[in-house]
Amino acid sequence: MPITSTTAGGHPAEVGREAFTSEVSLPSEDYIEKAFPRVHTTWDLTCLFVIILFFITNDGTAAAGGPAGLTLWVIGGLLFFIPCAIATAQLGVLFPHEGSLYSWTHKAFGGYWSFLVGFSAWVPSSLLILATSDLVVSIVQGLNPKWLADPRSQGAAMLVVIIFTSIIAVQRQRMLQNLVNIIFVAILLGTGLVFLSGLVWLIHGHPSATPFNQPAGWNPFSSANYPLFGTIVLGFLGVNLPLNVGGELAASNEGTKRRTIKRHLFWGSMIVLVCYLASTLGVLIVQGQNASFNLFAPVSTVSTALGPIAGDVAAVCIMTTLVIATVVYNYIFARFILVGSIDGRLPTRFGKLNRRRTPANAIFLQTGFACLLVILIFLVIPYVGLLSGPPAHLAASFYFVSVGAATVLWAFATCFLFINVLRLMARGRARWRPLQIFPSWLLGSSSVIGLLVGLAAIIDTVLNTYDPLDIPNSEWWWLVTGLTLILLVVGAIIAMVASGEAGWQRMGEAE
Repeated sequence: MPITSTTAGGHPAEVGREAFTSEVSLPSEDYIEKAFPRVHTTWDLTCLFVIILFFITNDGTAAAGGPAGLTLWVIGGLLFFIPCAIATAQLGVLFPHEGSLYSWTHKAFGGYWSFLVGFSAWVPSSLLILATSDLVVSIVQGLNPKWLADPRSQGAAMLVVIIFTSIIAVQRQRMLQNLVNIIFVAILLGTGLVFLSGLVWLIHGHPSATPFNQPAGWNPFSSANYPLFGTIVLGFLGVNLPLNVGGELAASNEGTKRRTIKRHLFWGSMIVLVCYLASTLGVLIVQGQNASFNLFAPVSTVSTALGPIAGDVAAVCIMTTLVIATVVYNYIFARFILVGSIDGRLPTRFGKLNRRRTPANAIFLQTGFACLLVILIFLVIPYVGLLSGPPAHLAASFYFVSVGAATVLWAFATCFLFINVLRLMARGRARWRPLQIFPSWLLGSSSVIGLLVGLAAIIDTVLNTYDPLDIPNSEWWWLVTGLTLILLVVGAIIAMVASGEAGWQRMGEAE
């Protein structure tokens, strides 16, 4: 329900927030607004949203299901992606602070759960930085299979990408956002070329590589498509990430800030859904299921239908998008470390800003972890001789297991979007109404549906391997589950050590 008036006690949203939660304000809420420039507009957040959520390289995964791949995009969009956007919009309007899930969980459940959820949301950061750099390498390999053919050369190239993008990530926020806005246009161009390829292919009289007239082909829940469900649904993770910079919005008042949050989620969600459907359709028409799990499928689709020059343009658009996505993931996830440090839950050095007002220490910490993972997965484990098998297969297996565990943790944290909404609705009762932007029935039902679908996608991810050639399902589930539990234990230990160090620092400052 929009807020259209003020009261003698101040803006009703501010009054409502104070009554709505028993938690006191976090130090980071006030510090961020004072220390950071307010630069993000609706357009900025929309571009940021699309760069974070839309990876055209996922088209090959969806193509594995044939027409059912399109069905799964729609199901995942309606039952998980849109509920995530609804919950994010409501929580963002309630608490427009830095750190999104970390801050919102603090308001709903307090400090313990906020740290656990924040840690679970942050864990994928280094792997996502690694993954986007790996996608750059995959596009290069698609251009020429002889390039970067072995794990050593792949790892070296990924280190170059990661270090280069970390240097960009510590520049001024306005400059970074301008880059994101430019690349937003590039990825729309690449997507448009893939969709146009499908149309031109049909116009020139070529038959569609995918038979769309068979009803059975649209069934997303056939046994062959079960593994795709979790992969595609969890491809929508990250809806809340643009609001990790929620304390840096350019909005000058409550109403403008609210419109910025709602509009970027609406337009961003629509663009991402349309882009996935349009680009996947283009790939299915030109290549069909021959493009299954092929990361280079969008580029080869354009080259086949429109010629090599258009294919090269699409490749450049996709590669530059992936490079900037690596930058974005680094500085967006660094906000979790930043607010944790400011709030005294992590050592204060990770909350310090450089002269460009960016959390450089937090960014370099993530960069260091990402480089360490690259070294272990691509340069050490495949060659030390402890495990048998071709180096390329060993590197891929360790990479996929790591991604699977990180995805499970990220999905677990994302489920708290819905849990937080349900918790705050139950706690607020009548106090919820002045602050809500959706009807109660929509908030409640979408949160329940989103939570159930998210949990189902987690189970599907645990049960179905990402690497069927080398890791069968019987081994995959316990490897991913075991690594997930190890990460949680490591997180608990780090939390205790980091909190202890932060406590000693505060005691030293008090003296």
